[in-house]
Amino acid sequence: MPKRMLLIGLAVASLALAACGASYNPNDLYGTPVPSSSPTPTVTPEPTASSALVVVTAAGTPVPNQPVNLYTDVSGRAGTLIMTQLTNSGGETTFVNLTPKANYCFATSYTPAGSTQQTQTTCTDLWGFGVDFAF
Repeated sequence: MPKRMLLIGLAVASLALAACGASYNPNDLYGTPVPSSSPTPTVTPEPTASSALVVVTAAGTPVPNQPVNLYTDVSGRAGTLIMTQLTNSGGETTFVNLTPKANYCFATSYTPAGSTQQTQTTCTDLWGFGVDFAF
């Protein structure tokens, strides 16, 4: 009789836990809830950056002598052209003397062999982390 009462008690307890929405956590036998994932951190502009490294690649290969334009940012669109620089043999160019945390637009156009011209523009205040154009 005591075994039967114990089994009935365990069955009632498990039904009560199931009804309350509790789930079994094999790593915690004391009923502490499993933590949810933490929020994704927000990226902020590099506060002291004054230069932007721009990299241009086509099919993973650096594009040398590629003109890259730097513009003012007008509500997320390219505004006034500030300057144009060519990429080096590694497909890179660095714009210097930029205002930290300011928004700028970077743009370049590339024409793959046998195709039409493709233009990419990036307007951001996160340029201190680098700007990549991949065609």
